[in-house]
Amino acid sequence: MVLALVAGLLTGCDHETEIAPPRASTGSGGDHSEVAQVALDRLVRAVRTGDRSAAVALAAPGSRDVLGWVADNAASLRVDELSLRYVDDGKPLTASEQADLGKGAWRGTVQLGYRYAGLDTSPARLETSVVFQPGSGAARIASFGSADERSPLWLVDRLSVVRTAHSLVAVAGSSVGRYAVLVARALRQVRLVLPRWTGPLVVEVPRTRAQLDAALQAQPGQYDNIAAVTTTADGSLVPGSPVRVFVNADVFDRLKARGAQVVMSHEATHVATKATFASMPTWLLEGFADYVALAHAGVPLKVAAGQILPQIRKDGLPSGLPTSQDLDPTATGLGATYEEAWLTCRYLAQEYGEAGLIRFYDKVSAGASAQASFRSELGTTQRAFVAGWRQDLARLAGVAR
Repeated sequence: MVLALVAGLLTGCDHETEIAPPRASTGSGGDHSEVAQVALDRLVRAVRTGDRSAAVALAAPGSRDVLGWVADNAASLRVDELSLRYVDDGKPLTASEQADLGKGAWRGTVQLGYRYAGLDTSPARLETSVVFQPGSGAARIASFGSADERSPLWLVDRLSVVRTAHSLVAVAGSSVGRYAVLVARALRQVRLVLPRWTGPLVVEVPRTRAQLDAALQAQPGQYDNIAAVTTTADGSLVPGSPVRVFVNADVFDRLKARGAQVVMSHEATHVATKATFASMPTWLLEGFADYVALAHAGVPLKVAAGQILPQIRKDGLPSGLPTSQDLDPTATGLGATYEEAWLTCRYLAQEYGEAGLIRFYDKVSAGASAQASFRSELGTTQRAFVAGWRQDLARLAGVAR
């Protein structure tokens, strides 16, 4: 999993943060399964045929808007290969939910499959929650999602959607605003370094942190300081799973134009390089994403390295390349460490050319060790590279080596 952490202007993210894949459930669901499945089958049919009225007719009293926006979202996103299978009764409703919905209401766990036609090559598959009320011959649908199950954004809020041949932006509860422009520019900026990549880039913007946590099946507060996270829609690490950039609007919307663009281009780089599925040193994965985001952004070095260079002047040069622990989201001084990773990739490109950096990154991404790739792709050793990199840091910071 990969995150974008705002550190002044720059970003960083930890692709080793695991988001658990859907779990298997057992059980019959008692008397609920049959009536719930009838409602789910009718909803699938309504979405597939674009029949908004049929979708709304499945709503519990007071939930017509919910089913209406689900139908509208599905049409805007071009939801395809939709499947909904009732698995089991879920976590009991809270006392407040029970009071609002009535004594007979219940929460069910549902196996969901879907993809965005034209953008996803395979469906996302996950378990989510649906709240039902008793009805005549079939249950009525009251709501989707819960804090305990992964909850796709298109099921839990009304979306504003902008879609092109190579990108999709979906923003919950408001207009798309500047996001569409940022995404279009990120596609162009990434192609300046990786010209063969044309997308797709899918960006989803939850309205609240609770929606973000639900989309990622994350613990409350886990992403409170994170601007964006790139991961699969269903938490799977299987190559080919649909990849999304999820934005934490509370953090992202405080960024000025240049910082917001760096974040978006950083995340687009992770999408372009399939970083979600890669296993490599974090300094390379994150440093490369920042390199691409900054290569043509016109950001002055003193701004882009505004934390690491003063730190070097105060504490001295780093002894070696940043480790995964150094780049963990809970580590102290994380902003400076991400800048350090960026300066590592910047130095590599400076010494061996941008093509050499890309060749090195691709080799490691394909499974080779960094140590072996320094020799095979760059004709040097990691020890010699680190020595030269430390000398470059000393020069940039204006300190003795």
